[in-house]
Amino acid sequence: MVVGRRSEECDFCCAPYGTWAASLGMALCSVCARTGEDRPARDPVLVGDVLADLALALPVPEPPAFELSAPALSAPERRDP
Repeated sequence: MVVGRRSEECDFCCAPYGTWAASLGMALCSVCARTGEDRPARDPVLVGDVLADLALALPVPEPPAFELSAPALSAPERRDP
């Protein structure tokens, strides 16, 4: 966490002397800045795994009852000037 200038109060608990944390975009006091440090880090979730599971969970759409392609148009006749 990148910290910077001091502010007058913590943005979370309003305690005096918050320190700006650029990664969070807010000023935090020392108690709020340490919140969660004693908890183990979560396992990372890979976006590709989530998308693959989501694709399997979604229903397969039925094909349309009509043809989607445009009809073939004849080329316009060419006139010589």
